[in-house]
Amino acid sequence: MNRSYAVLPDTCPPWCTTRHGLHVGEEDHVHVGRPLALTSEVVARLCMSIDPERRTQDGPYVLVGSDDGYTLEEANALGAALIAIADLGQEATRHAEA
Repeated sequence: MNRSYAVLPDTCPPWCTTRHGLHVGEEDHVHVGRPLALTSEVVARLCMSIDPERRTQDGPYVLVGSDDGYTLEEANALGAALIAIADLGQEATRHAEA
C-alpha cells in the first residue's frame, strides 16, 4: 500500500478527506472534512483527531475560517440563531411590503 495516499480505515470517519501518511506522528491522525463555503472568503469544515493506540477521540469540531472552532452543539446553536435572525428579517420585510 502506498502510504502517502493511505486512509486509516480503522479510525477514519466517513467524512474525512485527509490524505494520511503525509505527516509523522499525531498530525497524521487529524481528520478533516471537505470545505463548505460560507462566503467567498470563509469556509467551514469538520475536524477531529483519534489516537490510534488509545482510541481516544477529540472532536469532531466545526472549524469556521482559520480561527473559530465550535463543538457540534455550539455549531447547531449558531445555525439555529442565524436562521432565527433571518426569519425575523424576512418577517419585517413582509410587514413593510404590506
